[in-house]
Amino acid sequence: MSMMDLQAALGGQAGAPPMPAGLEGQPLPGGPEGQPVPGEEQPESSGSSLDHLLDAEEALQQFIQVDPDDADRAKASQALKIILDLKAANSQDAREGGMKSLSRALSGA
Repeated sequence: MSMMDLQAALGGQAGAPPMPAGLEGQPLPGGPEGQPVPGEEQPESSGSSLDHLLDAEEALQQFIQVDPDDADRAKASQALKIILDLKAANSQDAREGGMKSLSRALSGA
């Protein structure tokens, strides 16, 4: 184990590994965190907000089943409750013909 590996493992500031010869000064591929890369296609959001809520609910339920840590499962359960509350609010709004459902219908979602 090198000193750099040891410092990194201990949380120290172990500088970046040296660049291969000929690559110094060239920008790394990809843009800043969260920024689109010019010329690269960005994934389009597909599905409605309800579809995404259903996906989130399923993912959280699976996480709760497989995670061994009680504290993580408790936090995931809280998140699942929020998802279920959002689903209920969306369903109620749709039944009542509220503005959210009207907005979704007009946007084609």
